[in-house]
Amino acid sequence: MPQILVDKRNDFTGGLNLRADQFQLADNESPDMLNMEVDPRGGLFTRGAYREINSTAVTGTWTPKRLSWFKGTSQYLMLSTETSVHTSTGSNFTQLNFGAAQPIVASGGNGIEFAQWGDTMYMVTGSAATASYKWKITDTYATALTASGPTWQAYAAPVGGYFPKAEHTIQHTNKMFVANTKEDGTSYPNRLRWSHEGLPSDWLQSDFIDFNGGGDGITGLAVVAGHLVVFKPQAVYILFGYDSTDHNVVELSSVLGCDGSTKIATSENGVYFYTHTKGLFFYNGSTVVDLFQNLKSMYPLGYVADGYTSKITVSYVNRRVWLSMPYSTTTSPSTATVNFVYDPSISANGSWVKHSSGDGYGLVGGTDFITTAGGVNPLMMHSYIPRVVRVDVFTSETDLLATVETNFASTYRTGWVDGNSYSMKKMFRRPDFVLKQVNTQRTLNIRVFHNFEEAVGNQRKSIDIILPPSASGGYWGTMRWGTGTWGVVAAGAEVRRGANLGLARSVQLLFTGPAGGYWGIDSIAYKYNNRKVTG
Repeated sequence: MPQILVDKRNDFTGGLNLRADQFQLADNESPDMLNMEVDPRGGLFTRGAYREINSTAVTGTWTPKRLSWFKGTSQYLMLSTETSVHTSTGSNFTQLNFGAAQPIVASGGNGIEFAQWGDTMYMVTGSAATASYKWKITDTYATALTASGPTWQAYAAPVGGYFPKAEHTIQHTNKMFVANTKEDGTSYPNRLRWSHEGLPSDWLQSDFIDFNGGGDGITGLAVVAGHLVVFKPQAVYILFGYDSTDHNVVELSSVLGCDGSTKIATSENGVYFYTHTKGLFFYNGSTVVDLFQNLKSMYPLGYVADGYTSKITVSYVNRRVWLSMPYSTTTSPSTATVNFVYDPSISANGSWVKHSSGDGYGLVGGTDFITTAGGVNPLMMHSYIPRVVRVDVFTSETDLLATVETNFASTYRTGWVDGNSYSMKKMFRRPDFVLKQVNTQRTLNIRVFHNFEEAVGNQRKSIDIILPPSASGGYWGTMRWGTGTWGVVAAGAEVRRGANLGLARSVQLLFTGPAGGYWGIDSIAYKYNNRKVTG
């Protein structure tokens, strides 16, 4: 009997790689997956659920921009749409006004940007807006601030209560910075301005720098390693120094840029930013790193609708990067449909996966919200329905969206396995799968493809694997001594055997999980006999 060879695959940390040429994929990479997570130790499993925190819809037109955690005398969540701002203590949202029936209104499409200073949140609403604002949690209403310009405040006689009209704001070196301003009726899209030290509502007329290279308009700000990063559409600049006497501008890149502040996300180690059509980059304080090598083929294949690039956003949530995109292999969606999630902690180069909500949309504008009890809630906004959802909820198996429990699809496609010889036919025997245990019986479907023909209609066979329920533990108040297993049983794994995969030069497997059910893979063992090579 011919020798049976075994090709074992138990490392999935390469994650998603969209390269059209399958021969360029590493053994631990996948050409397609949906709603699966990569275990740093090598396995993979379904993502955590999305669970809405607000059962009542956010009021007004839903054009979500950003979330921000505001820690004052208590914990608050700030939500900005394209035109308004809303607040929450962790559940439903209330629109923030600056007087009775006087809502804060933004202009320009960038939404409202936040910068916290002590117990006060400062807000810019656009260079063409009526005013900038500040708000304390203890205040019923926000306070409108008088525009700096034509009135300016001298160092010798600060009076407070002033703030420039601007598109962007950030706190840095004990000063408040704004960019893309309007002063005394004149727009200065390339201007960066800073307040007096320690006085965020006092501004000197001469304290500014104009960044005229890299296209028109400053598009965002970030602080990395103690210096200020200034983004333009076609360039990135670094501002070193602490005041007007020692500020020094360095051009970080004259090729890369960013066209909107929602495409910028700061982490504890640097800043992530998206450049269309070059992808996601990371600046760590010394160098710029390209993180998009595995996903770049989406552009020449036309999977991202160019007319809706304004819907692309970048968030840093739960120590991972969530890139929201209007992505489809068949249509041109007008809103975010998927999240490409990048985990920098997996392998040397990080790892990508792809997520989508149970109703087929992506999530945008996220933040980590620290609750009053000290818990960390990773939150993002649904791109289509006016809800904020908690992500990575591994205690649930369905998404809660608009008060409806919604199943989500989960799939994983392997790379091609050819036994290191695509010219030789092989009889692929019954593979062994090490699968994660489940708490209730469910069925895992596996479709088998041959000879590099991976279109869905070209599968050679379909295999169903029954996953039996594992033992479950008892809980306080529900079990009696001597009648069952006490305590929660740790999730384990079990070996299941599939059917023969058939005679082929190469095989590929497409796993489809049960709707609304947890499952996972720890290892796949392919078994095959080589056949003679014919001339």
